[in-house]
Amino acid sequence: MKIPIRTIEFFQYILFRLFCFLLNLLPFHFALRLGKWGGRMLYQILSRYRKVAFDNVKFAFGSQKSEREIKQIVIQSFENLGMFGIELVRIPKIVGNLKKYVVIKNEESVFKALEAGKGVILIVSHFGNWEWMGVAAGARARETGVKINAVARPLGNPFLYRYAVESLRGATGLKTISKKGAAREVMSFLDQNEIVCILIDQHERYGSVPVPYFGRDAWTTSLPAMLAVKKEVPVIPVFSFRTEFAPTTVQLGEPFSLINTGDYERDLLENTKQYIKAVEDEIRKRPGDWLWMHARWRSSRTAKAT
Repeated sequence: MKIPIRTIEFFQYILFRLFCFLLNLLPFHFALRLGKWGGRMLYQILSRYRKVAFDNVKFAFGSQKSEREIKQIVIQSFENLGMFGIELVRIPKIVGNLKKYVVIKNEESVFKALEAGKGVILIVSHFGNWEWMGVAAGARARETGVKINAVARPLGNPFLYRYAVESLRGATGLKTISKKGAAREVMSFLDQNEIVCILIDQHERYGSVPVPYFGRDAWTTSLPAMLAVKKEVPVIPVFSFRTEFAPTTVQLGEPFSLINTGDYERDLLENTKQYIKAVEDEIRKRPGDWLWMHARWRSSRTAKAT
């Protein structure tokens, strides 16, 4: 007898919750070491993603990095992913003691930008501890009375999505917006002078433009640029920097200078270029902190990962 897919998904959810419960019993630093070790195991086991990561790093850095350095970057990327998994399930434990785990720098740039009354877009990437970055932003927003939202791609398992994305993030005051048809909802939140976080470092099939990323065109969401050009919404980059047994640093930048020449298509392209360039610049400084196993560069906008 074939087991219904929803039954399988619910069983996966129960196993995940049990895993989270057990991890939360462990001391944080021990759990983090366990996550780092788990990342190394993923490096050994997930040959397909390991190959994607190697290909991406080789392409991005070429002769700038030796084979040994390239391998180290890939291993660090998997270790970072493993630690991220641990940190994700620890969210309920850090919310009440945020300052012990996260330091936020230059948050005044966001509050100043909000004074224009047009909302703020935060440009986010899969760099460092990106989930705690959202947690910190959500917690600080709740403290200051500012509302913050994040656009997210739905998970295939709805039970896991409701818990891992909506519930864990929601505990911090961060509201999740489904990526599908997000533009209208995002505009509504910006009209209410709220903050919206948008990931820009993944391949995007729809509503995207090809922009140079490590020397090769990558299809990148044009949503932040569209909102900046049409509604003059300030766009600010934000990055997280993990120091292994010290607080994670969340660094907010200054608003990008808006390029608005009147040529809409060109302005979409040029603004998106400067956003993705900011991401690339940070990755070049700390390449092991980025998620290299994602098929970022594809042959066309609609091409699937191989």
